[in-house]
Amino acid sequence: MTRPVDQHPTYGEFAAQSQVADIAADLVGPDVTFHHSTLNFTWARGGAEVKWHQDIQAWPHTNYSPLTIGTYLYDCGMDQGPLGVLPGSHDGELYDLYDDERRWVGSLSDADAATIPADRTVYLPGPAGSITIHNCRLLHHSAANHSDIGRPLLLNVYSAADAMPYTPDPLDSSHAGEIVRGTPATWARHDPRPCLIPPDWSGGYSGLFALQQKEDRARTVPTQQ
Repeated sequence: MTRPVDQHPTYGEFAAQSQVADIAADLVGPDVTFHHSTLNFTWARGGAEVKWHQDIQAWPHTNYSPLTIGTYLYDCGMDQGPLGVLPGSHDGELYDLYDDERRWVGSLSDADAATIPADRTVYLPGPAGSITIHNCRLLHHSAANHSDIGRPLLLNVYSAADAMPYTPDPLDSSHAGEIVRGTPATWARHDPRPCLIPPDWSGGYSGLFALQQKEDRARTVPTQQ
């Protein structure tokens, strides 16, 4: 589900008024902007994986303070495909999330994925109500869900108030840009490291999972002659 904060007021209250926003302030500074939210489901009995990727290339900002706080709505064990992260990778390179034909696919190429030390992956299972936190540059993925129980993960994205988006938010909502802690910034803070620019999302955005599944189909379905 995209934009849950626009689907029911409880989601908006949770994003802005709960301890989750306090945690964001502890990590990015006292002035915090809400960026967007999604409710991601990995369905039971074979729900597909989410491939290795980083987030910030889809919605670049003037600095790399944005982070995502996930909340498990159900208990999540290892067989449900919990979030897997690669510690320290937020200090490494940003990857190109376009394919060889310059189509946005939202994930690392097979060649790039083969170079990362996946054996260092840390998986983050937990009971309902547990949270996960990852920086916008961190490499992460989710394995397929082979259990009999789905895995709904509520994701809320925040940034320091002095992080200004370069491009429109592909998951824009009526709450985007709201200050949830502190006060608005009067100066933008710029990180000197470059960031990939995504496509123009003004025509719509199908979501990361749909993009990655479309890429898989393109790889596996033969072209008719």
